[in-house]
Amino acid sequence: KKYNVKFSKWVDRPRPNIPRILFRHDWMSATGHIPWDEYFEIQNKSSFIFNEEMKKQNIIYLFRDPIDVLFSYWPYLQSIPYKNFICPQHADIIDFAQNKQWGFDIIINFMNTQLDHYKQHTGKKLIVKYENLKKKDTDWCTMLEFIFGSCDQEAYAYAKEQTTFAKMQEKNKADTPDELKFYRRGGSNYISELPKAQQDVLLNWPGYNDLNRRINEN
Repeated sequence: KKYNVKFSKWVDRPRPNIPRILFRHDWMSATGHIPWDEYFEIQNKSSFIFNEEMKKQNIIYLFRDPIDVLFSYWPYLQSIPYKNFICPQHADIIDFAQNKQWGFDIIINFMNTQLDHYKQHTGKKLIVKYENLKKKDTDWCTMLEFIFGSCDQEAYAYAKEQTTFAKMQEKNKADTPDELKFYRRGGSNYISELPKAQQDVLLNWPGYNDLNRRINEN
């Protein structure tokens, strides 16, 4: 709105006066583009792919509660068609969390890698928490100021209206299997809907509490 260009979710495309923004969704950003054995090799190394290129960039490190990421990850894998890939079948979220290629350890490892990278990155950088973005406008404005140098309130209000969960859901009206609907409501704190025994397993998962402590320290 501010720069008089069409509103688009493709923020990496060249547009007049607007910085190009590359969004990476953990190591899964590489899936479908490289053979699976190469993908798992990258993931197991627990390091970013474009380290040299990233040294020159301004970086926003986005964090979400790792348990909510887990609840989003499973249906994402089941709903996105990947070449030569069949989503592994799991009895429940705990069974999925234990998967060594897709489960909770992978999410925790990635977020620790983010924090390690943030610590050593000498360029302009910012940490943003997903939960805060859902609560208040100030964190959005901080992020916009980081990218553009200022936060245009009129343009921000317009963008916020264009990207409500209801509108985004409307744009993605593809039929969704019933088993995926529980996890794709655009919410948080899904763990509260699990049986107590399953909650205890996830809340006491090795590395989970240490990761949260590291995130909150930054």
